[in-house]
Amino acid sequence: MKYTLTLIVAFLLISCGTSYQANQVEKEFIGDWILESVTYPDSSGLFDVELFNVADASCFDNSTWKFIPNNSTGSFILDGNDCTKTEQQFTWYIDKTTAKNINPEILLKVTTGQKARKVDTGTRIKIKSLLADQMIWEQNVMFNGKQIKIQMTFSKF
Repeated sequence: MKYTLTLIVAFLLISCGTSYQANQVEKEFIGDWILESVTYPDSSGLFDVELFNVADASCFDNSTWKFIPNNSTGSFILDGNDCTKTEQQFTWYIDKTTAKNINPEILLKVTTGQKARKVDTGTRIKIKSLLADQMIWEQNVMFNGKQIKIQMTFSKF
């Protein structure tokens, strides 16, 4: 009986630990951010990549992002070169299985005009750096049959 109780307590502590780590990372997202740049490390040339199935990467330059951690929602307003200024809604959360990693991952689903549970596609993004005033995301995407990295650099305002 003691052995079983010990296993149950250990399991609960381990599962709570990853949730706690994910919550700590999510708290760092609170507030408004501006996406300063979208770059392609380890690649050269011109790219016409669509991000989040919404718009070309160039439309995301200088976009403003709002993260609301208490309900895991947010929005961003596209304001890039020659792009229509539009607001998009999204849901997000830190993947609890990666919360303790050096580069935890965020899962983001654009939900504009839909209920989040009806949206069955999203994007997995590595958090390369998360400081009080800057964060860097990295995403792998396919472009012309090759995998490339996209790096997004945000500043808090």
